[in-house]
Amino acid sequence: RKMEPVAEITQFPSVCMKLLDGQAVVKDFYPSYQESSSIQNDQRIPHDLRLVLSPAIHRQDAVCVSIFDSFVRPTLNPTLTKFSVDLTAITQGMVDMAPTIDTILARYMNWLQSLNLVDEKGTRIGNWAFATWGDCDIMTTLRLELQYKSMNLPQCFDSWINLKDDSIFKRQYRRKPRGGLRSCVESVGLKWEGRAHNGLVDSINTAKIVRDMVQSGFRFTKTTRGLDKEGIPF
Repeated sequence: RKMEPVAEITQFPSVCMKLLDGQAVVKDFYPSYQESSSIQNDQRIPHDLRLVLSPAIHRQDAVCVSIFDSFVRPTLNPTLTKFSVDLTAITQGMVDMAPTIDTILARYMNWLQSLNLVDEKGTRIGNWAFATWGDCDIMTTLRLELQYKSMNLPQCFDSWINLKDDSIFKRQYRRKPRGGLRSCVESVGLKWEGRAHNGLVDSINTAKIVRDMVQSGFRFTKTTRGLDKEGIPF
């Protein structure tokens, strides 16, 4: 069978981080955080993304409040390549049993809506942005797959923060990010967890960089890339 000229998503993960500004805010948020069974019972949230009160509590913090993750069944090129399986450890059986992108995207938008981040039309509510390790996840892979399948990209994906951008990583750590995500996570003194190139693992470790930056006083004031009204990257 001829392969279609478009990459398809096989895993759709996301880690929702809540920004807490000020020690009083952190302490006030702690009781409700501890009482949330959905947070406390989610074993996917590692210890270093959880809120823990200590004498050295940070003035600013970012903590994980929810995780979304699902495998996705490709329809244009349904058979995974050996390279893809070896890289991600996502097997043919995993995707064969998974829903397709239309179903997963709808579930993802419902998840964002449950967190009061978007309205029923997928429009962003409040001041927040996706943080990514590179531009390709949204700008290329997701955008082009949906375009090829004549599906609309929800409005909330119109801009994002690429942590690798000089205005972000270099501004904070005084050097460009070198090597892969794992190398950068470990280079700033953080612990890498899980197998690299698994979507959820990469998302969790990207979130660790975000938390480290926030705790150090970095403020995310603007996005680094986006799409215009015609869906063209800028």
